[in-house]
Amino acid sequence: MAPLTSAQFTVRVLVNSTDRGNDTPTRNEQSARKIARRLINSRQSERAEERSPARVAAAASEQLYRELARWVGADGCHALFTRALAQARLDYPALAQIQLHARSEPYVDGVAETIMAHGDPATAEALESMLVRLVELLGRLIGDDMASKLIERSQAGPERGDAPSGIKREEA
Repeated sequence: MAPLTSAQFTVRVLVNSTDRGNDTPTRNEQSARKIARRLINSRQSERAEERSPARVAAAASEQLYRELARWVGADGCHALFTRALAQARLDYPALAQIQLHARSEPYVDGVAETIMAHGDPATAEALESMLVRLVELLGRLIGDDMASKLIERSQAGPERGDAPSGIKREEA
């Protein structure tokens, strides 16, 4: 049997861990929501007068994708985001038009169309929900503490988010 690539391993772990159901989540949704809101709020300070809440949430998703891809690889990060989007779509039909494009700019596409169809508040809430699901998935995959640290480093950016000793970072 051939060894698994990091993306295949990530997908296999995600599928297996989410198939168990939501009986015992490793991170409660309230804590994951706080982390997601912190991510979004960190983006609001940048030209806040020019951006709607949904566009700010999309920008936070874009930044998190770019930074997490440096740590878990572009394919593994895309698998996480894709799974989070699929889970969030179950509760937020506004996400039906949102598309994720790995290794592309923009990574999160369809935001303008979703705002037009569902309104800015509903789109912002739906994108925040996707980030909440992502935090929960990442916590299940690598542990809540490590997930929090990686997300904190993503907020710091590449200049302050260098890998701690002993951890190799994969470049996208």
